Amino acid sequence: MANAWIIEPLQATATDGFGSLQTGSITNLFNDYAGVVCQLACNAGLNAAAVQFDLGADRVLDTILVFGLAGLPASALFTVTYATDAQGPSTDGVPVTTPQSAYAGDAGDRGVALWSGDTPISARYVRLTFYAGATGFAMRASRIVAGKRIQFERNFSFGAEFGVKDLGALEFSRRGVLLRNRGVKLRTASLTFSSVRRDEVEQLTAPLLERIGNTECVALVTDPAPHPQRQRRCYFGPLVGDLGQTWRRANAWEAKINMVSLF
Repeated sequence: MANAWIIEPLQATATDGFGSLQTGSITNLFNDYAGVVCQLACNAGLNAAAVQFDLGADRVLDTILVFGLAGLPASALFTVTYATDAQGPSTDGVPVTTPQSAYAGDAGDRGVALWSGDTPISARYVRLTFYAGATGFAMRASRIVAGKRIQFERNFSFGAEFGVKDLGALEFSRRGVLLRNRGVKLRTASLTFSSVRRDEVEQLTAPLLERIGNTECVALVTDPAPHPQRQRRCYFGPLVGDLGQTWRRANAWEAKINMVSLF
């Protein structure tokens, strides 16, 4: 098991969608509304669709996730290319990966794509290109997250909890009749990092919590190692509850993450 990742999304704006835009604006890919999507159609002659986004300036990143991905066959592939501010948006970009599976894992139904690099890159313009073989397709996505991951030297402790927050309601009438108002069921994750080093708290987690609070969203990958179920190990949403770190021992702090995932 690989140590968990936390990724704070960089501010970005989608600038171009390559393919016939069918549903929604490409700017939908950088807001936090799970039900707001963008769909790009690809004709049979091209067999590819792509999204390019602008980080505003050269930024350091090593991880990209796409949530709400749908419409692609299981065999679909994708690539990542980038260009710096000096190179400009019109360049073809520098490839940072050979074509890889469009889905983060072969199993699961979460619709998540994941690219990660061993060495961070500095880029302003990033293009994600999806390929689906010999037939045309319509690719749909909801949220792109690009950023530099936080990975603690020591992983979270046993006792991690994974559950569901049901936004519906269920009651009974005075005569025992079931009164049900169905709602969306959102996944939850509760992790405790019980041996975080002081430098990690001061340099990483404390500044992160001060920036995002309970109102901004982050991505969480509980186990980034390649696995058929890796899609189900990817979360994106706000942190809930009290935010802070506890100095438990002379050489170890405790940090807790409680998240409600939008996907």
